[in-house]
Amino acid sequence: MKSWFSIFTDELKLIIQDKSILLTCLVAPVLYAFFIGSIYKDKEVTQIPIAVVDMDHTSLSRKISDLVDTNEKVKVYGHYSSLENAMESFNNLEVQGILIIPKHFQKKTMNLDGSTIQLILNNTKFLTSNEVNKGVQQVVLTVAGGVRMKYFISNKIPIELAKQQAQPILPVIKSVYNATNNYGDFLLPILLILILQQTLIISFGQSAVHELQHGTLKHMQNASFFDFMKVFSAKSFYYVLLYIAYFFVFYKFIFPFYFLNFKGSLFLHLVLSTIFILIVLEYTIFLASFFKTTIGWTEILAFSTYPLFLVSGYSWPVDSMPKLIQYFANLMPSTPFYKVFNMLSVEGAEFDQIRSEFIHLLLLLLFGYLLLYIRYKFLHTKKVKT
Repeated sequence: MKSWFSIFTDELKLIIQDKSILLTCLVAPVLYAFFIGSIYKDKEVTQIPIAVVDMDHTSLSRKISDLVDTNEKVKVYGHYSSLENAMESFNNLEVQGILIIPKHFQKKTMNLDGSTIQLILNNTKFLTSNEVNKGVQQVVLTVAGGVRMKYFISNKIPIELAKQQAQPILPVIKSVYNATNNYGDFLLPILLILILQQTLIISFGQSAVHELQHGTLKHMQNASFFDFMKVFSAKSFYYVLLYIAYFFVFYKFIFPFYFLNFKGSLFLHLVLSTIFILIVLEYTIFLASFFKTTIGWTEILAFSTYPLFLVSGYSWPVDSMPKLIQYFANLMPSTPFYKVFNMLSVEGAEFDQIRSEFIHLLLLLLFGYLLLYIRYKFLHTKKVKT
């Protein structure tokens, strides 16, 4: 069995020789950070041009158009008498949406018969389409509430009771992890961390598969569990140092570059990030041991990003998922890490407030070690029999 340092130097040689590993762990993190980040760099979209097709030509339809135009996110680019003319501007990308107010809109609305307003959106830019949709809905709900209130007052209902009946349910929005209520501020921090996570998994997984198929551990029957861990600790040491450095650079420079929230102790962030890296490496070794080729590993893991993100509980609460998915999510390092990252970066939490998530990560670190031991015993027994 080679010495720890020899295995470490062999890993550096492998990285330099294998262009796939080299590009994935050295080039991809920074490249993707700026490529994906640039999509969300202008997180605040304002003055989004839309067209209004007013087929009613009444004071109420004009009121809606004026209110939409006063919204800071939306700008009425022009008024059209026909949908065909508006569609020409829409197809030429001069406007990002078309608001269509139908005939007899005011009459039906004032009689409380109900009338449908249509909204055509360019969904190729979901940030802009989302803002237009929210802005128009806000205006329509406000106008509808005012119309209902006037109707109730005209029927001799007291003003306070009319207010309650006009809007019996008032929404109360309290932003927790998205204080600016901005999609880019919410999504981009975790996307940057996801880039580091996935490039680490793919690049180190390729090295782990290569080791098990062609390296020292190819002859597993001659290696003890101590040898097994010595080989992979030496091979992973470079990745630990590299990705701790990546996390530091991301936290210190890339997050401020995109004007993202980053509160809390940098030291705590780096400690938790280091534990996260170690768990990811353990899980990677375990999963890579089931693959025969590095190409197969890359092909499968390249499509794991979105499912892992969805199950992590960042975009959907873990408690609302099916029980089986909840168990799986709580075994993933990204679930407690994303949560504790938000608590630190957005809320500026102290250690006492993240103690449970810290313990969760330590337990997953121990669980990963146990998985490796079980997997080693299986591989070792299989090699001895053959």
